[in-house]
Amino acid sequence: MKFLKNTFGFVIPLTAMLISFIIYIFSTNILDNYKKTIANDYSIVVITNTPLIKENISELANIRVEKIITLKNDKIIKNISSSLSNTSIDLLKRKLPHFYKIKLEVFPTTSELESIKNQLYENKNVRKVEIFSKNHNTVYLLLLLLSRISMILFSIITIFAIMMISKQIRIWFYEHHEKITILKLHGASILYSSSTILKYAIFSSLISFITVSAIFIYLVGNIGILLPDDLEGIISVTLTVEDSLIKIFFLSFGISILTIIGVLLKYKIKHD
Repeated sequence: MKFLKNTFGFVIPLTAMLISFIIYIFSTNILDNYKKTIANDYSIVVITNTPLIKENISELANIRVEKIITLKNDKIIKNISSSLSNTSIDLLKRKLPHFYKIKLEVFPTTSELESIKNQLYENKNVRKVEIFSKNHNTVYLLLLLLSRISMILFSIITIFAIMMISKQIRIWFYEHHEKITILKLHGASILYSSSTILKYAIFSSLISFITVSAIFIYLVGNIGILLPDDLEGIISVTLTVEDSLIKIFFLSFGISILTIIGVLLKYKIKHD
């Protein structure tokens, strides 16, 4: 009972931090997948006076250009050719501007689209830029907001978790102060003297890791719990369980070890 009580103050804040972390990686992954899904639901049409040098446009507003498609003028000419002479058609072919459709790797935001237009207009050869976009901005901005909020939440909880874990470790050092002092008098190192505290911390980290890993694996297989029915058809989660569990593992034990080292050094300085 005492052992469980000793680990309780360590497990709860660490578990809360890890849960906020998996919320963050879920929201980030959903946002990234949604951006890729809707990337085909818009197009940027550029009208130029002379042929566009496609190789010079590899990135727009820090978004990689996936491809630039040349739109043929033949259809335009065909629609009006019946009322024109051959000479007029030849002249029209030479005078017609060049049309291109630009596809980006991911769906840009409204501000990014405006930046893209401005960047394209810097080219004096560009006569007109038209953007045709389906109304995905509302959902995209909500997902972006969710991702930002989850990141802020994770950061805040991490700070409080470290503070609470540090406090619990200091309590453990206080409870084992007499034992540590005796062992040090017999020549034991501070690391060996505080081995019981290290065992508490490792066991607590393991409990938190297993608990949060179980929650994460369950959510990956039952993502419908997190998403409204209307969103399940348009957004998806493609997290790799193994990679995510490795991140959770390193975060769990990394935070614990770094906090222990910090408190240990402070204790050593104070009592040496």
